[in-house]
Amino acid sequence: MKTMKSIIGALIVIALFIPNSASAQEGHYYTVTTWTLSIPENGSRAELNAHLKEFSEKITFKNDKVISEKVFHHISGADLRDLVVISEYANWNDIDAASNKQNELMKTAWPKEEDRMAFMKSWNKYVVTHSDEIYQEIPELTKK
Repeated sequence: MKTMKSIIGALIVIALFIPNSASAQEGHYYTVTTWTLSIPENGSRAELNAHLKEFSEKITFKNDKVISEKVFHHISGADLRDLVVISEYANWNDIDAASNKQNELMKTAWPKEEDRMAFMKSWNKYVVTHSDEIYQEIPELTKK
């Protein structure tokens, strides 16, 4: 009986931390993209920063589905090449809508496909790897 009470108690505690559709307040969603970058011989930190700024100004800042976006670079440890981009969305559907909007904005920013491809080729020479993850906020545990 004591074991059964312990199991039930543990399940109740776990249930408190599992997001569900019945919660009174649904949290925002966040995409986290981590880029590992390297400056190639035919590149520079200035060019990399210019690419990041250009993309933000032409695409991210104009995407109304993105509530906020923060860009971080790793400043300690042995590997200083990581760049982390955290984007905030109101709900799950806005992640997909933001992606569609981004595609539209890219066509507007670089109307010619060859210009888009040239921008992406120039950006990609800095990319070693990247990873994407999606998180949902737990409002009850979020400091405002």
